[in-house]
Amino acid sequence: MLSPQTKTLKVLLLDPIPEQARDVLLNAGYGIDDCYNELSEGALARKLTEYHVACVAKEREDEYLTDEVLRSAHRLLAIGCFTTSASQINVSVAQHMGIPVITAPYQHQHCIAEYIMSSIVLLSRQLLDRSVEVHSQTWNKVSAGCYEVRGKTLGIIGYGGLGGQVGVLAEALSLRVIFYDQDSVMPIGSARSVASIKELLENSNYVVVAVNAAEENVRMIGKEELSWMPKGSYLINTSYSEAVDLEALSEALKSGQLNGAALDSFPNQPKAAKATFQTPLEGCKNVILTPSISDSTVQSTLRTGLEVANAIVKYIRDGTTSAALNFPSIVAWPIKPGQCRILNMHRNVRGVLREIDSVLSEYNVQRQLLDTQGGLGYFIADVDAESVATEIVSQLALLSHTIRMRIL
Repeated sequence: MLSPQTKTLKVLLLDPIPEQARDVLLNAGYGIDDCYNELSEGALARKLTEYHVACVAKEREDEYLTDEVLRSAHRLLAIGCFTTSASQINVSVAQHMGIPVITAPYQHQHCIAEYIMSSIVLLSRQLLDRSVEVHSQTWNKVSAGCYEVRGKTLGIIGYGGLGGQVGVLAEALSLRVIFYDQDSVMPIGSARSVASIKELLENSNYVVVAVNAAEENVRMIGKEELSWMPKGSYLINTSYSEAVDLEALSEALKSGQLNGAALDSFPNQPKAAKATFQTPLEGCKNVILTPSISDSTVQSTLRTGLEVANAIVKYIRDGTTSAALNFPSIVAWPIKPGQCRILNMHRNVRGVLREIDSVLSEYNVQRQLLDTQGGLGYFIADVDAESVATEIVSQLALLSHTIRMRIL
């Protein structure tokens, strides 16, 4: 059983992370090794047996931290995911083993909102098409089809953190903002909610899709929905790749129903940095197509790095899992002097709490907390002495549903 206060934790960086994030881990007293070369599944499995934390920071075509790799990593306490997607990690196996996958899902929202607003201006003025023409030695000074955004209406489908930030920036450019969300959401500024997607589409000059990867959002914008939009309007999608029917969008653009579009997310898009890619929108005029870069800036990468690194330190230090993708979200309280903390990860099944309580009832527990996510239960308890904590852990470890135990 590892006690981070008395033993040096070893961190393996499988990809480069910002220097400031690396410094956070070093300042916490962790030992850091780099392994930036791609390893085979077997080699990576053997490598990870020596480490307590693994960090990944780039997109990959295939899963890297696989079932086999994770099941061999018996010392692994946490995984730091410094990318927007955790697709290269077998998250469910990590949960089953009591290993939190720590992410920073909200640090990219502002840079995505900036991308969306800049796309709206570029599309409205046809700036990319004019730039391409000048690069091709064609001087085409026109005003037809070029519009100011002031006074136009922006419709946002999905008014979460990203949608709210887009609305704030849009109002700064004097756009009217309406939004649709399945949940009851408090508007920001002068934004106004509407009752349905159809109402939003019929009344928007610009439509921003900001939805998650839920099944009900697959092709939520298709041929019929595009026909509801005013002629000459614009569509922007940087979120769920399957939310827009690209064939239908291509038809709407070529027919003149839509005056332009910007997409940064595509079905079956490559994860490698350089790869061949095809889309039905190739060649469409006044269309911005980018390779999933709306969340990619120097600042957002740094913010993500710092948040993930600090979240790793907090989890190791006190058990906080508020940044974990596959764990119950718990913000742990500081450990009082003279007390020890027990962390218990267990299968979330009927009767398990009764078994845990039967052990704890024999001891003076100062404070405790339990939460669950899916098939995982996460239990925190503070007791007065390390000897007592060790005794409790030895008994809890014998329970059939216990996955992992730690003493802090």
